Amino acid sequence: MQPFPTLYVDLEVVQSNIARMSEKAKKAGVEFRPHFKTHQSKDIGRIFREFGVTGITVSSIKMAEYFLSDGWDDITIAFPANVLAHKSYNDMCKKASLKTLVISEEVVKKLDQKLEHDLGLYIEIDPDYGRSGVPVSEMNRIRTLLKVIEESEHCYPAGFYCHAGHTYKARSRGEVEKISREALQKLEVLKEHFPKLPVCFGDTPSCSVLDEFGPATQISPGNFVFYDWMQVQIGSCSPNEIGIYMECPVIEKFSDRNQVLIHGGAVHFSKDSVQVDDYLSYGEPMLKYLSEETYVKSLSQEHGIIQCSSYVFNKLNVGETIQIFPIHSCLTADLMREYHTKDGQVLDHMNGQQGNS
Repeated sequence: MQPFPTLYVDLEVVQSNIARMSEKAKKAGVEFRPHFKTHQSKDIGRIFREFGVTGITVSSIKMAEYFLSDGWDDITIAFPANVLAHKSYNDMCKKASLKTLVISEEVVKKLDQKLEHDLGLYIEIDPDYGRSGVPVSEMNRIRTLLKVIEESEHCYPAGFYCHAGHTYKARSRGEVEKISREALQKLEVLKEHFPKLPVCFGDTPSCSVLDEFGPATQISPGNFVFYDWMQVQIGSCSPNEIGIYMECPVIEKFSDRNQVLIHGGAVHFSKDSVQVDDYLSYGEPMLKYLSEETYVKSLSQEHGIIQCSSYVFNKLNVGETIQIFPIHSCLTADLMREYHTKDGQVLDHMNGQQGNS
């Protein structure tokens, strides 16, 4: 029992999640290029090697450098190219097959002038998500951008990259499937016009629910390695597939309102929440005696308030700890910066540099 908020990882669940997604990719005939932005850990990244993974996806240049230092040499940075970071691209391209995303001709031209080594460029495609990318309907723009990449000196077309992030707004497997299939259907035009170029697709809800991926030839889900309570609400997983949980000390009890104060706030969980019935939940207590009336009601910087049913309130004791599923495991892991295991190991995290590496 730790005296402070602690993030635990269940490696058996993690391995099971990886095995299931790896097998799904194999059966669907697509390349599995998992996104490492969720775990950001060399220790956890090495588990993927046991399933034959050689190409990975990351969300930043620093993350690419971190995993490159552990021997990963086929890396996609799934973020639009940053011209100011040309030195980092050049340094990594000496050691690895590096790829990143582009949206405009201007960036390709400016980047090409500063590159000394070959860099793969995925054209980021927006499937009506509205975050970034070229709308899939703008075929002339896509053709022109592809031509600029092909005519550049140091860049080459790596394919098309699409993140259907609007599946996170779904609240059932059926809804996820509908959104995912609509997004994939829009990508069919890419395979029709550019049959030799890979199409990378893959948010966790889509990859968890679908068994076939249409025009996609690569998938790159990330959150599935841990899952979280948001994914349960979306319909991507069941609670027993969540691979991490927070353990927080119970500090005080307030009998007049059936609330418990824990040491565990926004600096540990983040401020992400999900709407459950008529309330917002900032975390889901893992209690065998859990009722719908028990949830993390609010978070400030270090404080967390759990609203309890009378039964749960009476079960909790000051000086003990409570285990809580995070709403969004990516942000919780990023904030906590290390993972504890049941057998006392401390696994590393990119921002903490702890553990076995």
